[in-house]
Amino acid sequence: MKAVLATTLVIALLAAHVRAEDEGERRQFTEEDLPSLEKDPAGPSEIDEFAGRRGFHYARDTRRAARGDFKALKKFFEIAKDADGAAAEIISGMPTVVYHLLGDEKFSNFLRTQPLPYRMMVRNLIGADGRYLSRHFPLTTSLLFAREIVAWDSPNGLYAIRKVFSDGLELAADSKVERAELIEKKSGRVLCDLTADDIGTGVEREGEALWSPDSKRVACLSSDLSVEQGNLFSTPRPAPLRKQTAVYQLSGDTFGRVDLSLGKVPGRENDVELEGAILGHVYIEPERWLKPNVLVLTRHEYYRKIMPTKVDNLTFDSIHDLARWYEITATIHQDGKATTVWKPRRD
Repeated sequence: MKAVLATTLVIALLAAHVRAEDEGERRQFTEEDLPSLEKDPAGPSEIDEFAGRRGFHYARDTRRAARGDFKALKKFFEIAKDADGAAAEIISGMPTVVYHLLGDEKFSNFLRTQPLPYRMMVRNLIGADGRYLSRHFPLTTSLLFAREIVAWDSPNGLYAIRKVFSDGLELAADSKVERAELIEKKSGRVLCDLTADDIGTGVEREGEALWSPDSKRVACLSSDLSVEQGNLFSTPRPAPLRKQTAVYQLSGDTFGRVDLSLGKVPGRENDVELEGAILGHVYIEPERWLKPNVLVLTRHEYYRKIMPTKVDNLTFDSIHDLARWYEITATIHQDGKATTVWKPRRD
């Protein structure tokens, strides 16, 4: 009940500010919109308990975050991202309140100290419209909605990745990676064009990069999760959601693409259960470098299939969810090819 009441209050609070945003005005919040410090006679709420398990006093520390305490801010956004169930419902509107109370200068100063993946997490968490943010939070916008970024420095500091997006302020399905390049950081010289392998689209358009410890190889993750899948059995069938990884290796003074051959799963022709199943997503993601030339990746596949189900003496067709998860160890050779070992995962 407390979660429902809190959610209703949050919805009402945010709805009161929608008109202001639609008209281009800045939303207005006060400290009264923050969690109350008064003890609830009914006991701790779900978000109080969730945050407490992580060493965060929800009401007190959220107020510290809204005043610009970097440590509290860091923890606040992490908790808002990880909360689920009733706790997620209660905290859902609070990031918007917090960053408005912070203001552009304090919010941007905090974000500037954070790595790119964290900044993108905050951007997607607050759900801010890029054009609204650009009007009222220009410093923050330059960090969260830049049309061009240079990031993912190599461990030795010599290389980086540069990406240009089709629209800096738009995160919808038509916001894509327009150009991706591996560059020499000091001169800006392009050492490898990554564009053909980068499917970055929408809210996950930036992707990620995982460098080997010797800076001679980099695994680049790009994602297209923009498809509104709806019913996988509809006609036409929706395209699968995708995350893919491309690896590049230093050769002389340039980088070249490594042939990982991850498109075909070994032994798939013997997987009878997947016959007739519809693919919902396939995610191939880099996990860690075991050695400078040995990369561990995971491949996760999700399917749906109509299969017979028997309950007591009654048999009927129903939709079943199927998944396949593999750990792939790729040993990369100097000739730009790789030897891979696939291991099914059950967890």
